[in-house]
Amino acid sequence: MIDVPGRADQPVGGMPLEGLRSPWQHAATGLRRAALIAAGAGGTALCGLAILLTISIVARKTMGWQVRGDVEIVQMGGAVASSLLFAWCQIRHGNVAVDFATKSLPRGVQQVLNRIGYFSLGCLGLLLAVRTAALGLGSLEIHAVSTLLAWGEGYWQLAMVPGLMLFGMIGLFQSFAPQQVVDDMAHIFSCKGN
Repeated sequence: MIDVPGRADQPVGGMPLEGLRSPWQHAATGLRRAALIAAGAGGTALCGLAILLTISIVARKTMGWQVRGDVEIVQMGGAVASSLLFAWCQIRHGNVAVDFATKSLPRGVQQVLNRIGYFSLGCLGLLLAVRTAALGLGSLEIHAVSTLLAWGEGYWQLAMVPGLMLFGMIGLFQSFAPQQVVDDMAHIFSCKGN
């Protein structure tokens, strides 16, 4: 049987999230919604890029023409779209974790190690956001453009910053939030088979 929570403020376990962690839950809900919107935008962009590339390849093979700068568009657009998916991956615990080595450790030790991982990924996300912003601003300053289309590279680089910032903020939030809130963030949209 499939158990789908009826509301976003109810965890998979069925207990309401009111009370002890109301501020944590409000923050978790906002971050989860932002990550879901970012992931939807990133996924839609990737689908659009796949369609564009498919049209270009089919046209090249059948009609002898192609979308001008298709590779550049896919590279720049793919980088932005991918950066928007990182936050949802972080919320769903989709990042690579080497848990086989810690499986035999006590649950408390596992949670401490998970929090260290969340903190590390949060710091990495924020560091990437800052460095990418600096790169984008530098590219705008020197008027760097792509080879074929002559599009400003700085705009594409700066478009990656919001996704990376959200990824970093979620990682830091997970490293300090109560464990139940972190677990609820990951499972609120999942279906659980009994």
